[in-house]
Amino acid sequence: MRVLIVDDEQAFAEPLAQRLELRGIEAAVAGETGKMAGDAETALGMLSRQEWDLVFLDVCLPGMDGVSLLKLLQEHEPRPDVVMLSGATEMSQAVKAMRRGALNWLAKPVSLDAVLEECRKARAESRRQARRLAEEARLRSLGRIAEGVAHEVNNPLNIIVQAAGLMGDSLDSPEAEALPDIEDLRESLKAIVTQSMRVREITRKLLMAGVGLDPRSAPMDVQAVVSRVLTLLQGRMDSLKVTCRLHFPPEWGEDAPRPLGSALELEQICLHLVENALDAMPDGGTLTLGCTVEKQHLVLSVTDTGQGI
Repeated sequence: MRVLIVDDEQAFAEPLAQRLELRGIEAAVAGETGKMAGDAETALGMLSRQEWDLVFLDVCLPGMDGVSLLKLLQEHEPRPDVVMLSGATEMSQAVKAMRRGALNWLAKPVSLDAVLEECRKARAESRRQARRLAEEARLRSLGRIAEGVAHEVNNPLNIIVQAAGLMGDSLDSPEAEALPDIEDLRESLKAIVTQSMRVREITRKLLMAGVGLDPRSAPMDVQAVVSRVLTLLQGRMDSLKVTCRLHFPPEWGEDAPRPLGSALELEQICLHLVENALDAMPDGGTLTLGCTVEKQHLVLSVTDTGQGI
């Protein structure tokens, strides 16, 4: 990894860079030997010429201070990780830097172990980012394949469903009552429609797999998540003659609790639970979704009247 040290104390910065080099870490000081060890202008010039994984940035620099330089670094592409260095009298500036996006701060005098620990964390984060980018590329590729498959499958599927609907309408006419095995024909048509809906749901899941899930936490509207899931499965519930009941506190509205989490992940979990419930009720039944608050936790429940696992 590449580490840049931006500090105006040459007697501190250069030995630290040398000690990091001895441990296999490529390190440099923002300045020239024998001159001022670090200033904002020199640091920006070095960042424009080479990529750096981690920058140790002194809060107090000649000219532009470290916090102002940090703001510029946040706009730099690629953006390096930054750890602030501050003395005991500069704590307020270190706190301001953390609010502006610094990973951490180290109080002077800085130990080598503390610096190495920040390097280790930055290296681990860099590997996580690389894996995340590779996974995103894989999902984009999968998404393009999924879109093509879903399109090719859904087109003939729509024709099948419409044709089955037309046949069902014909079998409901008075003339059809005289046909032999009329009830068997109706059951067969019902099975065609039900299984077609299941295939459509499989293609929808394939598209979701191509998009991937967003793991970031944010305040979630749980009722909206449940509503989206029920909308997706409404056709299957109707074909199975399943009745859905919602038990959410009536006083919940705009003031409903918003727990932190990934709405897409919650939607996927809720989707699986509801699908399992429908699998357990092939002859109809009641699906109940409810939400309560217990000991500062929001509890979402999915129950059914089926035969169980």
